[in-house]
Amino acid sequence: MVLQMTSDSQSPSQTRPRQNASTPAAAPLSPLAQAIADAWKRESAESQDKWRRLDASVKTRYSTPRRPDTKPKM
Repeated sequence: MVLQMTSDSQSPSQTRPRQNASTPAAAPLSPLAQAIADAWKRESAESQDKWRRLDASVKTRYSTPRRPDTKPKM
């Protein structure tokens, strides 16, 4: 069985616009992500710095390996 392409079908290159290889297309932000970005812009510089320090401390706390227990379990 041989399948042939009909004349009215389009190739994939014709259905989507070609993107420039040097600049990736930016995906549009979801409404929630946009609201978060807008709220972040309204934060004061001191508040942004406080959040960055808190984020760094949480990242350090959860990414450092746990010390092996020196006591036996029994």
